[in-house]
Amino acid sequence: MKGCLLMKKSEKETGNRVLWWSLRTLYYLLILILLVLIYGFHDMSAGPFIYSEF
Repeated sequence: MKGCLLMKKSEKETGNRVLWWSLRTLYYLLILILLVLIYGFHDMSAGPFIYSEF
């Protein structure tokens, strides 16, 4: 009986870990997508060379 309860608790904890990992991954992915949308990929180059006129 005790082993069965430990197994159920273990399965529940594993499910919670997977759920939290998935939610955290989606959260950070959403942040990255929003940053890309805000700042965009206008040119994908490094930008103009600032020190070209020495």
